[in-house]
Amino acid sequence: MDLTEIAAAIRTVAVFFSVIVCAYAGLVLMTSRNPMQRAEWKEVLIGVFVGISVIFLAPLVATLLKGGSYC
Repeated sequence: MDLTEIAAAIRTVAVFFSVIVCAYAGLVLMTSRNPMQRAEWKEVLIGVFVGISVIFLAPLVATLLKGGSYC
């Protein structure tokens, strides 16, 4: 197993868990009447989107800093 296969596996697991967390957070946001709980889960959603963005943009940034052509 080389590094790209490991990165792809980590990316797959991260996407899987982020979908589960987003689904649960959406359920909590729709059904919760507690404003503090809703605010907490909004922050969780923001964290999930930031984390997934970092995971998918990291190879692009690394390639651009290395001087290669990504596209």
